[in-house]
Amino acid sequence: MRFNPKLSVSAGLDHLADRLDPIIAARFAADLPDHPWTVVLTQLDQLAGRPPKLYSATDLQTQLKMFTRRLGKLGYPFDDNRQTVGTLGRELTIVRNARAHGDPFTCLDAWRAHDYCVRLLEYFGDKQGLERANELRQEALVAYVEEQGIAPAEISSPPTSIASSESEGLDSTNSLTESRNGPESELVSPSPEVFIREPVAQPSIIGNARLSFQPWEPVPVGDISVLDDLPKLAAKQKVRAVAVEIVEAEGPIHVDRLAQHVAASFGVRKLYSNRASKIVRQARSAGLLIDDEKFVWPDGITPETWSEFRPNSNEVDRPIQHISPTEIANAMHFLKQHSPNMSYDELDSSTLRTFGRTRRTKPCAIQLEKAKALL
Repeated sequence: MRFNPKLSVSAGLDHLADRLDPIIAARFAADLPDHPWTVVLTQLDQLAGRPPKLYSATDLQTQLKMFTRRLGKLGYPFDDNRQTVGTLGRELTIVRNARAHGDPFTCLDAWRAHDYCVRLLEYFGDKQGLERANELRQEALVAYVEEQGIAPAEISSPPTSIASSESEGLDSTNSLTESRNGPESELVSPSPEVFIREPVAQPSIIGNARLSFQPWEPVPVGDISVLDDLPKLAAKQKVRAVAVEIVEAEGPIHVDRLAQHVAASFGVRKLYSNRASKIVRQARSAGLLIDDEKFVWPDGITPETWSEFRPNSNEVDRPIQHISPTEIANAMHFLKQHSPNMSYDELDSSTLRTFGRTRRTKPCAIQLEKAKALL
């Protein structure tokens, strides 16, 4: 029977979903004796100010969120200090999204997908699940070798996609960076009060503290040839799948930051504006909302409905231009509510500290004024 990469990937992802459900359930069996483990994601949505969703314990997308999202006070309960599970989870999420969108797969794509599955099951010590996962990976390897006309004795595994070190030059459309005014010389952390939320009726396993900003860590999902092939259908689908997942993790996210993350996923670290524009065009075509300030929003929240914000220290790489005025305005509203008598200067200082800053640089002043206009 002729090898079908798409069917092979589907078989691998379905097998992985079957194996992950009991693994995740076992981790929360003691903490959630009367509830399914998916309640953790429901609580996470509540903290993030997102509308409630229905989560299925057997849905791979739901399972991978448990590995790739910080679960409140629990942190990353499945991961090690090398972020093995988080990295594999992000890679598999991109594969899962590509399958959901009907994207085509090559034999090499199939091998990579099965390799991710094998490594994840190895991490969890699932010997029974590994048997089938290894069979699928081997089938994809044989198909790849035959496709390329390579003698099996000369290769033990197909070449993985190494991120290109291509430098295209800086994008001239990028906003001014704060580095021109010099970085903060010392650690600037948000005040503890900004993490305090109103008490909730039901105790939460992940706590009730406000969620801090967690940056997306790009993972290699292809090489620069994918971006070179835009606007071919296969390339568009791959770029859209990556963009959607990044926005889901970091949104609201500025289009420049989104383009940089997507490009890094395909081996490009620096962008010309024309390539960045092509990437942003795919994000828009994927149905993602882009507001007037050029921030991209995840499905289910809009600038008008979102009332949350995500504090961060200056150790996090998040330029002030890449923080939505809506998010800054939400922080201002919170601070003003808790200290009604604070002056505008004090409000500015407290807001800047909430996002890891003390100096009122020109970019900071611009974002503060935009946020005040929203207030």
